[in-house]
Amino acid sequence: MRLYKYILGLILFFSLASANAQNLSRVDQVVGGYPANFSSTEELALKITRDFSTDLEKARAAYTWIALHVAYDTKALGKPQRVRFSYRSQEELEAKKKQFRADLALKTLKRRKALCEGYSTLFQNLCRHMNMECEIVSGTARRMISEIGRENLPSNHAWNAVKINKSWQLIDATWAAGWVDYSKMKFNKEFSSAYFASDPDEFAMKHLPDDNKWLLASKIKSKAEFAAQAMPFKAFLGRNIKLISPQKGMVSIVKSSGLQFLLQNVPPNTEVAYHFKKEKYGQKVKSVSKADTLGFTIYPNAKGRDELVIYFNGVPALGYKVHVK
Repeated sequence: MRLYKYILGLILFFSLASANAQNLSRVDQVVGGYPANFSSTEELALKITRDFSTDLEKARAAYTWIALHVAYDTKALGKPQRVRFSYRSQEELEAKKKQFRADLALKTLKRRKALCEGYSTLFQNLCRHMNMECEIVSGTARRMISEIGRENLPSNHAWNAVKINKSWQLIDATWAAGWVDYSKMKFNKEFSSAYFASDPDEFAMKHLPDDNKWLLASKIKSKAEFAAQAMPFKAFLGRNIKLISPQKGMVSIVKSSGLQFLLQNVPPNTEVAYHFKKEKYGQKVKSVSKADTLGFTIYPNAKGRDELVIYFNGVPALGYKVHVK
């Protein structure tokens, strides 16, 4: 009987997950037809509430519209963003902060350019117009393999936590919009669903909040643990892939033995390859699948310190700092 209930539970879980994915795909399709310009955040929120009924759909619609229509403002990077308020009472301070957020949300909506503070403020503003609890979360974000192991990274990013069906979910509309080529300081638009209602453990591979309560259910509990993780990339994120080993982002490899990898839920027929930064060419690997687990071993050609990237179907999936002995 217990086995029957367990199997039934799994069937229901995957059926609900599939239904949610289909619903969100429909939301993306509808929002893709929205205009790029709205006169106010209230107008956009009203359109969303007329088109969608559940909090999940509404949050996704706000996320998708922002990601599709707001570009990252690379020209504003590095410029001072500090805001000072003069006030005579706590009530006056709170009122001025509230007005500042409302002004920033409208500015982001109108200009359709922003830094992370603008993205997260606009998302919060839309959610609150739709009677949804939403908070702005500040913290540390990491993007590159070179940042693995660095515990001194500053608080440099802002994202959101939104309550959906009585449960807090993590959202990053900034990174959903695309990516920055920092060598050219150019923003490249590329919508990603990977940062919507993300698994807390996966989200914490790239985001560490200043307030640990926004780690939610993540197993990461400290800056040291955050910094030590492998670096996830596009082919890994948002696909329910689980990294079993190696989870640490800094690894030592005995050249003759190689480095073994084990992952769960990698899609069938995924071509796996790897590339060491100091080597001219990458290599395909022969992977072994058993049930939902995929295993493979990579072999370096040279000793020393290097950066390693694992690819799924030619797209970066995971990054590591390695020391080959």
